[in-house]
Amino acid sequence: MSALTDHSHPAQSDHSLSYHIRRTIVLALPVVLARLGFMAFVTVDVIVLGRAGPEPLAEYVLGGTVVDSLLATLIGLLMGVPVLAAQVLGAGAHASLGRIWRQGVVYAVVAGALLSVALVFGAAPLFRLLGQDPDLAARAATVTGILALNLPFMAIFVVGTTFLEALNRPIPGMLAVFTANLSNLALNIVLVFGWGPIPALGAPGCALATVINSVLLAIGMSLYIRYGLSDRVALGLSGTVNREPLWRGAGTLRGIGYAAGFAQALEAGSFTAVTLLVGLLGSLALAVHGMMFQFVALTFMVALGLATAAQVRVGNALGRGDSRGLALAGWVGLGLSAAVTGAAATVYVLWPETLLRVFTTDETVLAAAVPVMLWASLAMVCDGGQSVMNQACRGCGDTWVPTGLHVISYWAVFVPVAALLALPLGQGVAGVFQALTLASIISMGILMVRFAVLAKRPLPAPPR
Repeated sequence: MSALTDHSHPAQSDHSLSYHIRRTIVLALPVVLARLGFMAFVTVDVIVLGRAGPEPLAEYVLGGTVVDSLLATLIGLLMGVPVLAAQVLGAGAHASLGRIWRQGVVYAVVAGALLSVALVFGAAPLFRLLGQDPDLAARAATVTGILALNLPFMAIFVVGTTFLEALNRPIPGMLAVFTANLSNLALNIVLVFGWGPIPALGAPGCALATVINSVLLAIGMSLYIRYGLSDRVALGLSGTVNREPLWRGAGTLRGIGYAAGFAQALEAGSFTAVTLLVGLLGSLALAVHGMMFQFVALTFMVALGLATAAQVRVGNALGRGDSRGLALAGWVGLGLSAAVTGAAATVYVLWPETLLRVFTTDETVLAAAVPVMLWASLAMVCDGGQSVMNQACRGCGDTWVPTGLHVISYWAVFVPVAALLALPLGQGVAGVFQALTLASIISMGILMVRFAVLAKRPLPAPPR
């Protein structure tokens, strides 16, 4: 019997708290490291561009925000891959897994290409329409156009890593991301500041480095899954198990993705709207916002790794018909997220200036950023909790209810409250993170109630 899931684990009947904490950490740790590696791409970009000055950093923050929004949407659209893979794996139908991966890759290429084209042609008019400084908008649009090429390749890589995570094999994705970070740092230094015959490209060079690394990641991960797994035949990855057209049966995968993608679009779109709002406050505010968001996002990646582990374990439990295990998987994920993000927030609040100097030595930027750290720290704890509960609900097969909650918490609360606090009430960037805290508390509370209801429902028949 395979050791791929909790179902086959020797202690599968153990519903003690210590067992579930241990199992969640074992799965989450490499996932967390991989998510931190993803975030490190952007962090390295900000650190390198921070040395180039506030103007290149501002144009990269503005140019990248629309791309980040659509990338988050794209990742949501592909969420059906890990959800279905975890459920099928929990049910023991291993031979169907390869088909899920192949359907995901095709979907990734199509969706990624469409969003990429939209960005290439739509970024410059969007920035002008929203009242950004014309010179800054033109430079930011160049960055957006380059980063847009990244989307199809990053989508293929995301399908591969989330597929392996659903199989409880997160280490290959983690190693791939760590390797790519070394390449990203080297390419950033060369392309941003110039080296030999290569001119200094500034923010566009930083964007080009991201695209190069994404291409390498997509190719490497796809080759590994197709040819590198020792049990690829048993998993249906050899191409000889099921030769039916890939579009058959792909509706369920896409259906899960539509809801998740819409939810991600709502959440990421709200952050994009708020970043554009901060752009109205000037380059200094954008630079502060870009740095502060790194702290929030780095810690959020830890929570997202725990959320992924919770989703996989909830899906496995659903597949094997274990209602108690399903409930414990979700609540343990939430508790671990609160502990980890709370500890990080404490560090951020105690030593803000020391940590901010990693990103900049500009005293003006530092003076503006330090007071914002308290609110950013509080926001990241609440945002991490709502992410875990969101993914736990999706592991139960829930789709549109979490999506509806995003409409309420992010567009009915976060964006309007941020606009009110940042501009008329004069809170500036701090107002953005005050609003994020409020929105996340509302979202987390409602999702906790939703998961509690789902966990008490009779479980459906296992998928085959």
